[in-house]
This record gives sequence, C-alpha cells and structure tokens, in this order.
Amino acid sequence: MSVYQSKEKQSVKDQIVTGLFKELAERPLSEIPVASLIKTAGVARASYYRNFDSKEAILNFYLDRVLGKTEEPDEDTIWTRPAIQENLEEIFQRFEEEKEHFILLFQSGLASYAFDYFSSFADRNGINSPFPWADQYKLPFYSGALTAVLYHWLKSGTKESTTELAELFISFLPDAFFIDEAHN
Repeated sequence: MSVYQSKEKQSVKDQIVTGLFKELAERPLSEIPVASLIKTAGVARASYYRNFDSKEAILNFYLDRVLGKTEEPDEDTIWTRPAIQENLEEIFQRFEEEKEHFILLFQSGLASYAFDYFSSFADRNGINSPFPWADQYKLPFYSGALTAVLYHWLKSGTKESTTELAELFISFLPDAFFIDEAHN
C-alpha cells in the first residue's frame, strides 16, 4: 500500500470516527444504524465495512489512536513511579486534547466500555505482561481508577496540569503497584 493510500484510508477512518461521535451526541450507540453512521460520516458503505466490522471497533480504533497505539509500539513500561508518571502525563495530555469526545463516551452510557478498554489494553496491543503484579485485582483497580480520575478531571475543567494530576494519581496508589528500580 502506498503512503497516499495509507493516508487516504486513515482519512476514511477519521471520517467514520467523527461521524460516530456526531451520532453519539444524538442517540445511544445501540440505536445508531450503520446507514445513518455512513451518511453522517460521508463515506460509502463499502468503505465502512472495509475499515470496521462494528461500532465497537470504531471506538477501539479511536481510543488506540488517542493513546498512540496505531504507531509502532514503544518499549515495555517499567513500573517505577517516574516511568508511570511520565506515561500518565502523556495519557492525560492526549485525553485533554480529546476532552469533548471522552466526556461524550461517558454521557452516552459508554463508561463501562471505557473501563473495559483500559482493562484489556495490554492484551489487545500485544504488550507482554507489563504489569509486575500477580494479584488479579490490581489491573482492574488501576484501570478503573485511571478511567474515573480521567473523566472527573476532564468533566471538572482540567484545573490541575497533567503533571499535577499524574503526581496526585500516583500518590493514591499503594507501593505494591511499583517495582524497585534496583531490580531492573
């Protein structure tokens, strides 16, 4: 595929994402027919099905794009406080730029979708066990807390900087979430 075709395909995907959010502002995801979505997005039915097999796949693509996971994968995360703070600052910055869309997900009754997305992020993106925990409840705790704090921060007007919010979030996490840098 040429670079031009790749950009063209990206543009169609972006049009579909934009169309989906326009539709979500009017009605719940379950009530959005594909015919209405493609009309709002301004794409052909074949373009829709060539790029996505469901409305949920559009949301996954959107969230992956916001988090930069449509790019080449970065190195695995090392679970130290400084490394996690840096990652969180980037996540908060990206979602601050997408504030209206992320809030709309929650207001559209898709909060559980956002929670599930963050909980399954590592598995979906082929990240090999970046979590240093054996406890099965730490990932849902972390994912849920991250999603809830992110939503509250965006909804309340992003009063704290991304750095301040990352520091605050990390301060809430118990030491058991982090590995000692000496073990790296």
